[in-house]
Amino acid sequence: MSDIAPDGSPVEMYTRMPTFGEPEIVHAAIPPGAEILELGSGAGRMTHRLLELGHPVTAVDNSPEMLAHVHGAETVLADIETLELGRRFPVVLLASNFLNAPDDRELDAVLAACARHVAAAGQVPLERMPPEWEPRRGTSETGGVRISMSDVVRDGDLVSAVMQYEAGGEQWRHAFTARLISDRDVDAALERAGLQRVRWLDERRAWLEARPVPPTS
Repeated sequence: MSDIAPDGSPVEMYTRMPTFGEPEIVHAAIPPGAEILELGSGAGRMTHRLLELGHPVTAVDNSPEMLAHVHGAETVLADIETLELGRRFPVVLLASNFLNAPDDRELDAVLAACARHVAAAGQVPLERMPPEWEPRRGTSETGGVRISMSDVVRDGDLVSAVMQYEAGGEQWRHAFTARLISDRDVDAALERAGLQRVRWLDERRAWLEARPVPPTS
């Protein structure tokens, strides 16, 4: 059986999953060569491309099986929520769907980790599910990976479904529950962490940039 990360993600599948332009969005938003703390790096799907684009990366994940596939970056085995590296970075990256955590406590904990590790004038690129996304059963194929969604349940802003991935004759399943978070709720969560949204980074408003709130004089 393939290794499974603590959140239920199949490790082997993430070693095969391509990027979809996310590293380029981040690269375009930050200074050339800026050092990045990547929270929830997984198997390095984005890490390796960011390294190619010239950014030193410190990759954090709570799965040793995921981190074993990360090469060329400093790696840290830790939970994001309790991470304490004792230093700050010009860029703290939180990709994937951490902003879509169904529980505010988890959301606040990961944003607090961003806030305590970003430099005073630093940047925090964040990703969420697009707010207008409507989950539907169906199948698509990207980068040689066939992706199917089933057992979709929508309850208000909560979405549950089962994802099935197929590649190279292997199959993996991953059930998830996520909350579709509005612009207003994003801003409120950032404020609780001492951060503020400064701009959207793409037309779908899936990517945004936050920065620390300047101290008041």
